[in-house]
Amino acid sequence: MNILYQARNPKVTNASLCNAIFSAYLKDVQNYDGSVPGHLKSGRINVPPDIMESARITSSEFAANKIKIKLIPLINADKQKLVVLAIKDVLRNDKNIADTSIIGYEKGYEKENILNNTTFNFGDLLASVFYYAIVQISNKSCAEEIKEISKDFVDGFRTSTEEIYFSSEEVDKSIPLRSTLNDTSFKNVFEKICSQKIDELSNPSTVQIYGPDITNFRLRFDRLKNYLIDNISGYVLSREDLNRLKQTNIGAIGSRAIVKFISAYTQSSNTTLAELLLYVFLEQELGAPKIMTKIELGNGIQASKSDGVHLLVTHGLREPFRQLVFGASTIIGDLNSAVDHAFAKIIDIEKNHTNEVQMVSNTIYRNIFDKDTSHYIADLFLPSKTKLPVPEMAFGIFLGYTISVDTDGIDNNSSYRAAIKEKMRQDIQKLQAYIKQKIRDEKLGGYNFYVYVIPFNDADVERTKIIDDMIQGR
Repeated sequence: MNILYQARNPKVTNASLCNAIFSAYLKDVQNYDGSVPGHLKSGRINVPPDIMESARITSSEFAANKIKIKLIPLINADKQKLVVLAIKDVLRNDKNIADTSIIGYEKGYEKENILNNTTFNFGDLLASVFYYAIVQISNKSCAEEIKEISKDFVDGFRTSTEEIYFSSEEVDKSIPLRSTLNDTSFKNVFEKICSQKIDELSNPSTVQIYGPDITNFRLRFDRLKNYLIDNISGYVLSREDLNRLKQTNIGAIGSRAIVKFISAYTQSSNTTLAELLLYVFLEQELGAPKIMTKIELGNGIQASKSDGVHLLVTHGLREPFRQLVFGASTIIGDLNSAVDHAFAKIIDIEKNHTNEVQMVSNTIYRNIFDKDTSHYIADLFLPSKTKLPVPEMAFGIFLGYTISVDTDGIDNNSSYRAAIKEKMRQDIQKLQAYIKQKIRDEKLGGYNFYVYVIPFNDADVERTKIIDDMIQGR
């Protein structure tokens, strides 16, 4: 509360901040003693028991929505980035919170992930932090630490060079390019194991590893196959094709998509799964809607070296920041070799920079978008009254590799799951150093990199077997 109080808009009181927080749990500050807001802020009292109980049973979606409606408007827009930096600083210096502790409702908000991430949904982050503070922490036990927060603590982060970006509904509403993939079952398919910031780079970059189901000493991909089948049409068909079929023959969407997908697979069986998973992670996790996937890029247009192109829009302190994310993907046994293969593509894309960007610009003439989206794309690249800044180029990478775990001394499934997750963390720790060196060696420090990784039992076999099983219904 001290952090938000320092970042509040003029004339916003501590009581009004407290009431906005309480509203997320269907409570009203007027129903409590008038001293409660001040005592909570100073750490003199614990959170009232009924609010703790309500927080436990209130859904994360409801709480986050209330915070976006009631609380965020009370916070100075120019200080919202500073709030995130302050939260990260508190977490970084709290040695009592383990790096793997979930700060909030669900996996993905582990302490280490919050510290390593640079892009946040502000409302979701606040909802997660408040849930953790209310349900897991004794407010009174933090009284001494609260006293250590100086009056200019938040403003002290104005000189920070750490990048923070916001994804926001307000930005999304201004962009007609909508996501073609927003399947909440993704969380049932993959578990985010670790997120690492690639440090010491001039542009923020991250590498994240996800794990599938793990049973009986094996990685299992049954749910992944079903997920990919359910979402194949968004990958294969253009937005305009999807819109037209929805209006004229909605039943044909699935069959058209499968036929087109099988045709592409027969031409490039070793790369199809990697290209498809690149699309999934850039849309689902990065939040970057596709402009064109690898299949669409191969439909007789100007040659591209990329495995897909997406548009990422994040919100800085004042205005949206746009990036064209060009994709590179590979699935191969050795993880470092996978990086080498991906960077060979990235180098080709970067050398072809002018043609790659021109190729995206030319999409407005190909009838693959609706009218509003075509106008939006045109405004990004052509002189216009809107004067939108030309998007930066960035790179999205998907890597698949064969994971190896020493099973000596492991005699049950629970121990194996713990061992393989720990191995994933170790692999990513080594990988981020290897990628950082590649970026430096190739003089690519001026670009952002978004790297997603999945382990396989045998990458060289499963990269085709998973697709074969999907096609044959296994």
